[in-house]
Amino acid sequence: MVKDILQIGHPILTQKTRTVTDFEDSVVRETIVNLLDTCIANKSISAGLAAPQIGSDLSICVVRRTDLEDSRSKKIADDQLWKVLINPTISGQSDSFSEIWEACLSIGTGRDRLYGPVSRPAEVEISFADEQGNRRTIAGEGFFSHLLQHEIDHLNGKLFISYISNPSNLWRSADLDNYLAENDQYPIIK
Repeated sequence: MVKDILQIGHPILTQKTRTVTDFEDSVVRETIVNLLDTCIANKSISAGLAAPQIGSDLSICVVRRTDLEDSRSKKIADDQLWKVLINPTISGQSDSFSEIWEACLSIGTGRDRLYGPVSRPAEVEISFADEQGNRRTIAGEGFFSHLLQHEIDHLNGKLFISYISNPSNLWRSADLDNYLAENDQYPIIK
């Protein structure tokens, strides 16, 4: 079922989630279905979604496999495009960092969604359980690395704006789109 996405200010967005222990539990199964349905319904603007964003306190998130998509926008079926991560943790990360402009479905809507530059490890390895409870790992670099870390942050009650020390580096979607159209590059970080 497609769920409403909670917005900044809702208390669940700043709380640590509960570890999933029973992978057959109906609430766990329902949360996974709801996350996938909501991501697919919002796929034109979504790269991932975490359970707290739809009101669940379970440690589950879904990420878009942007690492499988190439610059030609190769079409990938929805069942392969979205990856469910249960109880994910960062098991390894690079010493080098990259800065990528991030946004969040829980921080503004439409042309008022906020964007900001976030510095994170350029490469990560994530340990997680799949939908059957089997332990797996997935690696990410560049944008996919940021995406994995962004969704894990949600599960730990952290929003991307907490990484931005200067509020002038937060841009409304409409303003950022106009800036990019005029300058063909992202704003200088202050």
